[in-house]
Formats: sequence, structure tokens, C-alpha cells
Amino acid sequence: MSDETVGATSGFKRSIRWGAVAFGWVLAVLTGIVVSTILRQMYGLIAEPQVERGVFTAAVVVVSLVSGFLSYLVGGYVAARTARYAGGRHGALTAVFGLIAGVILAIILAFFGIVFAEGVAVPPVAFGPIGAAWVAGSILFLVNLFGGFVGGKLGEPITRP
Repeated sequence: MSDETVGATSGFKRSIRWGAVAFGWVLAVLTGIVVSTILRQMYGLIAEPQVERGVFTAAVVVVSLVSGFLSYLVGGYVAARTARYAGGRHGALTAVFGLIAGVILAIILAFFGIVFAEGVAVPPVAFGPIGAAWVAGSILFLVNLFGGFVGGKLGEPITRP
């Protein structure tokens, strides 16, 4: 019996498919760019003033939370469909992958003197390590993690007995 067959029948824990996680994260980032742009414009039509890049306000937090959840919902779904097993785990790992990539990008960009002020993929790093911004970034990461998990669960293949 192959490892895949054993895993499917006995609950054997298989390894993480990092390619699926990375692919889910890339789609989450692309979805986030589109969704956050749309949400920023919609928020600007409903409530004044418009959400501005680089300014830390409640509007930025709301748009980031909603767009982060929706983005990682899509990314988690794609990661689960690509991995074909353990969808919740692969979906949640899209957010973890995003956090790690964000930290690495922030270090690289800080080295070159570029300030990365806004982005769906790396908000905890973008907000900095102090005060309310750190709390908002941590909450945003948890929302992204939850969105990825839910998307992953939705993307799990249906197994019939």
C-alpha cells in the first residue's frame, strides 16, 4: 500500500505541501490588492474621508481586516484544493507564510531605506512593534489566519465513505 493510500485510510499525518501553501499565498496577495482597492474606494464613497495609504486610522484597520480575511479565504481555499488533503492546515499556513515573507521583506526593505507602509500580505510588520499599531497588526494576523483556515476547510476535497 502506498503512503498516500495509508494516509487516506488510517489518518496518517502527511507532510505539508509547501508549493500549495506558497501558491495560495500568492493568490491571497493578488486577491488582497484587488479587494483592498475596491474596499478603500467603497469606504470613501460611504464615509469621509477616503482611506489613505500610509496613514494609520480606524478606516485602514477596518479595510485591512475585511480584505485580509477575504484574501486569505481565497488563498486558503486554493492551497487546500492544490494540496488535496489537510485543507485547514494548508489554508492557515498561507497566513503564516505571509507573515514570514512579510518579515523578510521588511528587513530587506528597511536595509534599503524603503518604508513599507501598507499591504495585505505584511500588515503586522508594516505597523511596527509598538502601541495600538502592534495590537492591530496582531489582530489582523489572527484574522488572516482564521480566513486561511476557513478557506482551507472549504477547499478540502469531499471524501465519500
